[in-house]
Amino acid sequence: MKFFRTDAEKEFNVEFITSPEIENSQQRWNDIINGSPFWVDPKNKDIRTINFAKFLCQYTAKKACMDLSVSITGSERADFINKCIRAMVDTSVRDKVEDMLGVGGIILKPNGSMNPDNMIDYIMPWDFAITEKTSNGDIRGCIFINRLIKDKAYYYRLEYHHFTTSKNKEGEEMNVYEIQNRAFKSNSSNSLGKKIELHDVPEWSSIEEVVHIMNVEKPLFAYLKTPFNNTIDYSSPEGVSIFSNALMELRDLDIAWSKKGNEVEDSQHITFIDENAMTKQGKGGTRVSTVKLPRFVKSLKLGLDAKSTIDEHVPTMLTSDRITDINSVLSMISTKCGFSQGQFILDRKSGRLTATQVESDDNETVETINDIRKCIKTALKNLIYAINVFCDLYGIPAGYVDALDDDVPDEDIFYFKDLLASFEQDRSRAYNLMIQGIYSKRKYLKEYEGFNDDEVDAMFAERAQEDAERNSGGLFGEE
Repeated sequence: MKFFRTDAEKEFNVEFITSPEIENSQQRWNDIINGSPFWVDPKNKDIRTINFAKFLCQYTAKKACMDLSVSITGSERADFINKCIRAMVDTSVRDKVEDMLGVGGIILKPNGSMNPDNMIDYIMPWDFAITEKTSNGDIRGCIFINRLIKDKAYYYRLEYHHFTTSKNKEGEEMNVYEIQNRAFKSNSSNSLGKKIELHDVPEWSSIEEVVHIMNVEKPLFAYLKTPFNNTIDYSSPEGVSIFSNALMELRDLDIAWSKKGNEVEDSQHITFIDENAMTKQGKGGTRVSTVKLPRFVKSLKLGLDAKSTIDEHVPTMLTSDRITDINSVLSMISTKCGFSQGQFILDRKSGRLTATQVESDDNETVETINDIRKCIKTALKNLIYAINVFCDLYGIPAGYVDALDDDVPDEDIFYFKDLLASFEQDRSRAYNLMIQGIYSKRKYLKEYEGFNDDEVDAMFAERAQEDAERNSGGLFGEE
């Protein structure tokens, strides 16, 4: 978007709130999680990256979205919205939360297709620019960019969402949600080019140039952002990466890990042998090799100490010291990214980099995950609101939607797995509830004992037959 900043501002007579500092940081964070951090020189193989930042985002997204489910009820419209959200939750929500953690925030936006399986677009920071916000940081205006490449030409569509005012028949001013669309054709990937009509592009021919929507209180998109304070630009409503405060520690981790790897690579046993012992006198006084040396044997042309013709070199491995240093860096990364001390460690026995199990005393980790979950719920509720407005526009029958009712607690809409609950605790609780007749026997056997539906059906049928035979006097009843 930064390539089109000036042209887009002129086209819609606005100014971007998105600052160059934030744009540069987003690019830097994206480079890091894509395996190209600024501290690694492609020409220098001594320092390599293990891409711990990507692992950190994956791990955090997995914990934050653990067993996430959303249930929206109340009417036919609620059922439609529920299908849209469920399709997102079941297929891509963890990936999108991972993206959000990596670059600070992404936008979730209904695309108007009204297809529950493909209703939501996911927009990365470089594909939108913020133009307006409230004093508490809520986004009120935004420009989105869409791209098409056809016949070696670039087609761009700018879509501007914002609030404006208009007068009704009585002359009273009313808030109106306005969507403006502009199309452009260019021969370059970094220039908008010349303005064209929307109907010049078949894929955009059905899109209106200007749309006004009444009775809208929130933007028709949701911003999914991290819960961390943006100290890069305090005036920006955008979020920051989960690892934005630990860049130097990530650099130190890559250096420490690379040095450990280099040390292992250089640790081969080497035997040095005097050249005279491995060669013979040739023509012209030159020495000619009489044997092909193994890779761990090196000859010395100038000879060795007179006391010996063979010298052994066994490199000293500092693995324990290296691992101690790596774990020290990991501990600082854990702290600066909002996790408990020791959340990430390099296992000395297996040599693998792992994340420790969340335990009851890991308050920092639990609080960070819960903060992220709050952001997920906020974004999903805003997305539900936007989809509900599209339902009005496309004639889906009006009806009660519990997720839009402020009196309905979030716990009735969203479910996340308890971070502190273990499998055995869950199974014990479910077993006791099953004995009391509260929990489904079928569900217990499937979730905690590993049986499938066919096996459960067979067990139930066998049990029913035994009960019938017992009641009729059979099955050892005669005894």
